[in-house]
Amino acid sequence: MSVPEHLTVFSGSSPEDVSHARLLWSSLALQPPLESRLVRAELRQRLPVSGPPLPRSPGGHRPGTPAPKRLEERQRYEAMADRRKETLALLQMQRERRVRAELLLAGHRPRVSGETPGDTPGDRELVRRLL
Repeated sequence: MSVPEHLTVFSGSSPEDVSHARLLWSSLALQPPLESRLVRAELRQRLPVSGPPLPRSPGGHRPGTPAPKRLEERQRYEAMADRRKETLALLQMQRERRVRAELLLAGHRPRVSGETPGDTPGDRELVRRLL
């Protein structure tokens, strides 16, 4: 009988040894790589079943409600947001004042001799070419 070299043959072994060897080799079978699996083996795929209602904690608040520490933190963040809004409103008001002042002063600025309000060096050159 001709057996390929890559196969292991248990000839002359007791049936008990052969069954143990089969169990050993089947337990050593390689799992497919993680990339080819749809879900990792150690993850549970089912949602946990809801159990009995949880008892109230000693602090007096239920587990589903925010703790007093979280409420304080939230109030602090809300206060910071209010201060930011006030600061932005103040900056906007100061900007509007500056723009109004610039518009008022724009009519009173001294002109350079011979210039008109819309006069630029390029405009003067175009007028010279026309004449």
